[in-house]
Amino acid sequence: MPLEAFNHSEALTLGVELELQLVNTHDYDLAPYADDMLRLMARRKLPGSVVPEMTSSMIEISTGICHSPSHVQEELGQIRDALVQCADKLNIAVVGGGTHPFQQWHERRIYDKPRFRQLSELYGYLSKQFTIFGQHVHVGCPDADSALLLLHRLSRYVPHFIALSAVALLLVSQFAEFAPAIGQPVAAIALPLILFMEVLGALMAMLALQRAGEAGRPPAIRRVKPEGENTDAA
Repeated sequence: MPLEAFNHSEALTLGVELELQLVNTHDYDLAPYADDMLRLMARRKLPGSVVPEMTSSMIEISTGICHSPSHVQEELGQIRDALVQCADKLNIAVVGGGTHPFQQWHERRIYDKPRFRQLSELYGYLSKQFTIFGQHVHVGCPDADSALLLLHRLSRYVPHFIALSAVALLLVSQFAEFAPAIGQPVAAIALPLILFMEVLGALMAMLALQRAGEAGRPPAIRRVKPEGENTDAA
């Protein structure tokens, strides 16, 4: 089956998606308020988009096409403020990151949308276990060769990005727990830094590739010589 045509993007542009939990303020279990949140958010003029996700207790927010980390932070800040205000009206809270610690998958309700219904029919009860909440950072690439080369070059650094993000989140949580008065200001500074660290590696790699003129060259593949193979000339 032939691949679809690669959609050109301006190099080094950014887009961020966040999958968020909707929880009640009584016991902080997941709550099926996606429709209500989407209805309230639709009344506001915001950048990016706010859309439903797999179950009725989660939503996804995304920025538009951004040209710098500060542009991403500005758009996410506007969406965040609107989310908090709408959640207050519904007496619920918005939480992100990882998975919910005690939710029961069999209590989840698939959001009423053709794509989600199709996935539910295809995967059955497994689809209700898709209650994970991640962050996706998209980096624009001008062509397919550049995208594949960037993926190849960055794959070795995935453990480093995960470790940096985990350490930053740990530091924020410790400040918030032991110093509530300054927890919010610290989080306001640290969380954008987490985003910055996650995209910094991608930006530096893409810039390096452009300067080196390697955007159209595929990654080199080294042949491993089998044991006992004689490479001497006959």
